[in-house]
Amino acid sequence: MHIIRSLSLAAAIALSACAGEETGICAGDGITAGDAWVRAAGEGAPMSAAYVELCNGGDAPDRLLAVKYNGAQAVEIHETQMSDEGVASMAPAANGIVLPPHEMTALAPGGAHIMLIGISEAIAEGEEAAITLEFENAEPMTVMFEARPRMDASGHKGH
Repeated sequence: MHIIRSLSLAAAIALSACAGEETGICAGDGITAGDAWVRAAGEGAPMSAAYVELCNGGDAPDRLLAVKYNGAQAVEIHETQMSDEGVASMAPAANGIVLPPHEMTALAPGGAHIMLIGISEAIAEGEEAAITLEFENAEPMTVMFEARPRMDASGHKGH
């Protein structure tokens, strides 16, 4: 019984520590960006994908509406859509991505993400790419995205 009580206490402490960290991520008045990365793309690669965690520390929702990157012919925000048959596909997010107040929204492999289409030059692993995020309410924000290998540590492949 003492072991179960100790484990329960340890779990409660760990959960409260995690909750405290997450609250701190979205503290403040505006949009903040973290863990921004782009898939490395070799010379002649037609496209790449970029990912970022966005926190809206404000009291009102905002929306990621557009993204700009000088090294691509086009940049689109994509989201996952499910067909009636249960098949997932990616398509442009027509109305952007909603950023609820005091919450973190992850653009991550397998979910919403940024597509860089028609890349004009290689994005080498370890380099950084300056990508500008445009919002409905917040001022535009240029974020440095670190180029990571095509297969990142999370084990996701593709886009």
